[in-house]
Amino acid sequence: MEKYLIHSNELHLIDRAKIHQAVEQMVDTLGLAAGSTADFNLYKVVEDYFTDLEKRDKINHLLDIKDDAYELRAELGEKIFQ
Repeated sequence: MEKYLIHSNELHLIDRAKIHQAVEQMVDTLGLAAGSTADFNLYKVVEDYFTDLEKRDKINHLLDIKDDAYELRAELGEKIFQ
């Protein structure tokens, strides 16, 4: 049976419970006491990055991750940053 791979344009299809499970594994692997505290929430960051295109664009922009699709949307006048 062939495994179906999710591509970058389908990240929003990943089940939120699976995202949280993956973050739990990361927290454990890194030896962190928690994945979220008052001002630190890996669960929210990863979930939003995977499921919210607008927030992913903003994060990519902040990290200077080049995204041709973002550049195209910006050129077409789509308001990404408000």
